[in-house]
Formats: sequence, structure tokens, C-alpha cells
Amino acid sequence: MRLRKWCVTNIIILIAFITWILTLFAKGNPSKVEKIYSSTIYPYVGKTVGKISGIVPFSLGEVMIYIVVLIVLGFILTIIVKPRLIIVNIKEVLHIIIRAICLAYTLFYFLWGFNYYRQDYMVLAGIDSADPTIEDLEYFTLKTIESANRIRVDLDEDENGIFKLDKNFKNLGLSANQSFSGVYIGDVGLDGKYGRAKPLMISKWMSYTGITGIYFPYTMEANINTDVADVTIPATICHEIAHQRGFAKEEEANFISYLISVNHEDPNFQYSGHYLALQYLLSDIKKQDIDLYYDIREKISEEINRDMENNYLYWKEKEGKVEEVATTLNDNYLKANNQKSGVESYNGVVELLLTTYKTQGYPLYLKTN
Repeated sequence: MRLRKWCVTNIIILIAFITWILTLFAKGNPSKVEKIYSSTIYPYVGKTVGKISGIVPFSLGEVMIYIVVLIVLGFILTIIVKPRLIIVNIKEVLHIIIRAICLAYTLFYFLWGFNYYRQDYMVLAGIDSADPTIEDLEYFTLKTIESANRIRVDLDEDENGIFKLDKNFKNLGLSANQSFSGVYIGDVGLDGKYGRAKPLMISKWMSYTGITGIYFPYTMEANINTDVADVTIPATICHEIAHQRGFAKEEEANFISYLISVNHEDPNFQYSGHYLALQYLLSDIKKQDIDLYYDIREKISEEINRDMENNYLYWKEKEGKVEEVATTLNDNYLKANNQKSGVESYNGVVELLLTTYKTQGYPLYLKTN
């Protein structure tokens, strides 16, 4: 019996080791990852698992996290209260822990994680690399402000003059999913029946981590923090759906979210997409030319400034040690998964925006069939 137990554990360890070897291979062979996994195997896996998890209205991934947390807490409590129980059964405990970690690692990559090593968005889209200038950055930012100012005028507001969504979360999720229909990145289609976007039950507490959305690869669910400012929710839904469609890199998910949002028929999505881009564009300008930053800020309408101030105050209130720890964990996670810049990867959306603009002009459009 013990021999069989070690045999099973060793097999699981071996599979995890092979998975790790495959990630090393994948890192240097993005075209093969694209051909073998991301454009062929993954869409079938994503749609199948997504359909199953999509049956229930709440996040199965969130429930799984709660279960894991309870198990870990129970284990720690047992160590404190009945340490002898752990010592006597230490071999069985080690089997369980090793198997769980190895299985989680293996499933992560085969269900979704290999998408971190797929071909870059620019390669798939057939867009040549460019060298954007500060003038390109200034022009694109001004056009973004112009579009956002125009759209914002007719949108709903609350009693404080802050942007307010006129649709509930369910309808936003359905609308976002539909907007991916018929969309292509080069020859890669983004449509298909995947699972629905779902609100996190602990959204209010999730904000203390600084997180607006989480893609849970084990259930293929796009999970959204709904406690945040309304202006960020539509673009966040599109960002997590982009992950669901197999685009793991944060800057690429941001860029796809922008494209889907600003080309959406709903002005709520359009405004959210422009607002998303504006945050990164302004940040880049501020780093490069502070005087230009203040000049451009003056072009932003009073309505948008109210939304920006409201969003800033919301996150300011949530700052603290929890956010610092969560950011550090996310940074290390991204660096371990082929994103050398870590959390700075999100800012890479500016390069994608400007390079595409230099190829397409403004506004940026979607490729559809």
C-alpha cells in the first residue's frame, strides 16, 4: 500500500517536472506554442470548461479559493492544537501536500498558463514594430481626450456628478461577450461560447488588494471586482475576457480591452475604454515631459476630472499593507510567467497603442470577419 502511494506521488511529481521542462521549451518557441496549444488546443479547453462553470451564476473559482483557505487554516489550527496528530501522520500529510501542489502546477499550464508563451500580439496581428515619439504620444493622448470628452457629455451621473452605469452587471457581461464575436487578431478568432463574466462576492474587500479583476484558469472564469468606480468596470470585464480568450500577457489584455471597448456600440464601454487608455497615456507623458503633462491635463473636461478624482480617492482609501503584499505577489507571479516587467507589464499597453496607431492611424479599429 505504501509502495503504491509513493508510486502515485512520484508519477505526479514526474508529470509536474515534465510540465516545467515544457515551459522552458515554450519560452524559446512561441510559434510552436501558438500552433500546438494557443490556437488549437486551448480554445476547445477554454470553451468546454467555461461552459460548465458558466452554468452557475456565482464564481466557482472564488468558492474554490475559500475552500483552499479553510483547509490551510484548518491545517495550521491542527498543528497548534494537535501537533502529535500531524507528526504521527507526517508521511500521509506530505503525500497530500506534494500531490496537491504538483497537480495545481500542471493543471495551471495545461488549462491556460502556456498562453504566456504564445506569439506576441504584434506578430499575430501582422503589425510591424515602430519607434513611437513623444509627438505620437501627445497626439494619441489628445485624440483620446477629445473622444472621451465627447462621449462623457451624454452619459448618466449620480447626485455627485460621477459617471454611473445604466446597465446591471449581468447585462454588461453579456454585452461584453457579444462584442468579441467575429473579432480576429490576425487569423486568431476571439469568438465562441465561453463562460460568463462573474462578480466577486467579496469585491469590497478585494479592493484592499488593489485588484479590479481576476482570471481563474481552473474554471475559465473572468471574475470582476464590482465595488470599484463604475467607469472602470466595462473595460475590466473586457480585460478579463481577453485573458479567457487566451491572451495571458497583461499589456495585451489591456490593449484588446481597449479595442473591444472603444469599438463597442454602447457609449458606456466606449468611455471606459478611453478612460483605461488615458490613465496609462498620462502616466507615460508625466514621466517624459512634466510640462506637457500639465498642459494636456487642462484639455480634460470637468466631468472626466470628477470621475478621475473619484477613482483616485477610492483607491487612496484602500492603500495599505494588504495592497503592498498583493502587488508583490502579483509582480513575482508575472515575472515567473514570462513577463519580465512584472506589474509594470500593464503599462506596456502604451507601446501597443502607439505602434498600432502608426500603422492604422486614429481611431484604432477591430478586424472582423
